[in-house]
Amino acid sequence: MTTSFEHDSRHLAETYDRVSDLQLAGGKRLVERLELASGARVLDVGCGTGRLARWIVERVGPDGSVVGLDPLEERITIARSHGSAVRFEVGQAEDLRAFADASFDAVVMSSVFHWVSGKAEALREVRRVLKPGGKLGLTTIPDELSRVGTVSLTLRPVLQRPPYAGHVDHSALGNGRRCTSTDLVNLILESELELLELQVTQHTHHHESGEAFLDFAESSSFGNLLRLVPESQRPQLRQDLIASFDAQRAPRGVAIKGWSALLIATTS
Repeated sequence: MTTSFEHDSRHLAETYDRVSDLQLAGGKRLVERLELASGARVLDVGCGTGRLARWIVERVGPDGSVVGLDPLEERITIARSHGSAVRFEVGQAEDLRAFADASFDAVVMSSVFHWVSGKAEALREVRRVLKPGGKLGLTTIPDELSRVGTVSLTLRPVLQRPPYAGHVDHSALGNGRRCTSTDLVNLILESELELLELQVTQHTHHHESGEAFLDFAESSSFGNLLRLVPESQRPQLRQDLIASFDAQRAPRGVAIKGWSALLIATTS
């Protein structure tokens, strides 16, 4: 089994729209690094329910434009329902044929690149649709550090014990799609983009409870998290993970430590 876009639901999409404040804040920090000018044309790839895209359109002003693209129809439906000047479309990073060459000043991929299977194809498409001097901004999970973050350190011992041991499909979360920071740089260079900036930063986010974190994790993985195990074991896995995260709860809540790679590249 591999990470699928088929397991999303209206409930998961609505949950994500409600609980994705942390990812929105990270997206804003990424966009600020792009230094968008008034009137810029921006493509937000992996826009989800459109929260970041709606913020971007306010920054580029009435002379600018923003298109939000996501493979998940339920999330695009919610994005459209909010009403804004953003154009929202269903589509994937690897296939931007709906957009002409050199049609955007910036492409944003906030917390999405680790879900993209055809990374080289996606970057070639990004380069094609960017204007000369246009910028790509992306954030992703650097694979070399993912295994020492709170989620992996909590998930691993749970999956190693009965009834899950021997029944775990690690490909369900698309771990094979992640790349190291070195791989990321190589992909950028091979796509003939020019690397301007690369930061790898540790972050700690706090969630009210284990259940609150699982709601975020399930919705941000669009239904793939619990598919690590057979369907009959998923309700128990959810409860076991909630208990494991709650066991780490402190006065500020459940602290989730991880790392993020932020990259800015440009066309020549």
